[in-house]
Amino acid sequence: MATFSSMYRRMRNYLYPHINKNIADGIHKRNIIAVRRISLSVLIIEIIAFIGYLTISRHMLGEPGVIQNNLYAVAVSLIVFLVACYALKDKKHNFHFYRGLGTLYYILILQFAMYVSYYHYVRGRQMMIFFATVFCLVNFLILPPMVGILLVILPYILFYWILFCFDGAMQVNLFNYIIVAIITAAGTVHRFRLQAMELERIYRIETMNNMLQNVPVHDNLTDLKNRYALRDDFNSYQNHHIIVLMLDIEEFTKINELHGEEVGDAVLREIGSKIKKYLPYSTSYRYGADSFLIILQDLELGDALQMLSIWERSMATLTVPGLDESIKYTSGYSHGTPRDEDELRLLIEAADRKRKDYI
Repeated sequence: MATFSSMYRRMRNYLYPHINKNIADGIHKRNIIAVRRISLSVLIIEIIAFIGYLTISRHMLGEPGVIQNNLYAVAVSLIVFLVACYALKDKKHNFHFYRGLGTLYYILILQFAMYVSYYHYVRGRQMMIFFATVFCLVNFLILPPMVGILLVILPYILFYWILFCFDGAMQVNLFNYIIVAIITAAGTVHRFRLQAMELERIYRIETMNNMLQNVPVHDNLTDLKNRYALRDDFNSYQNHHIIVLMLDIEEFTKINELHGEEVGDAVLREIGSKIKKYLPYSTSYRYGADSFLIILQDLELGDALQMLSIWERSMATLTVPGLDESIKYTSGYSHGTPRDEDELRLLIEAADRKRKDYI
């Protein structure tokens, strides 16, 4: 059974979640982009409305506060739009510096929305502008849960108080009003969590890609590629006939133990040298500590086998200073035309099975 303290911690973590710095900066950037779009939309709509007042609805010019409120929305939206455009191009500051822009614009434009909806309310019309403005918060801005809840609930309380002072809010169904406020507040919390999860997933993918890009794909000891390079080379093998050779040095661990790692390294270097000299048309990889993968591409099987035969004879004469005994190895090959990575992996496994069959 959950204790009060555990429930409190869970609720606190839900309302005040810890967000990675990089993810938070991504949220701030998305908010700036959203503010730029919203402010531009409001700017265009209010300019069109102003032109309409001057041409079609000239009787509105005499209504108290209508033109002033319209010009207020135009001015606020224009300033915020310009700030958002500058923020997206600012190289001196990160997006965190402009984190309050969305909240500020929402508060400023909400005053406009309350006035318009109050104007409609006292004339018996619907209060759509207020609800639409708050709805934009849920659908366009990404705000921390507690901030989002406050920016939804407090305006709903304030606006209801204004209507109550006018006529006791007689035209408002209080139950529906409260339900809409709660659903809208829940929506802003849900949106924040979804966006945070999406940005975290993107951040993890980018981090993994950067890690993979920084993984060395060249083996300095043998001067061959390593197995990580195989991932990047797959496209060159796809839908091409290839011959796959797997080679494994026998008792390599014993060589290191008896003669030292310097002799073991010399063995690996000599094998790499033989591969480059006698298999010049191959792509070769140091596949493991004591194993090699050799891939010959677009060669006739007979020509490839002849080339491998010459290479194997050279391997029989391989000598390393400090090692009197001959170097023994096992090898096996397979061939085919891989259409995807799974088929290439199957060819490698088949070559490795043949290698083990010779042990």
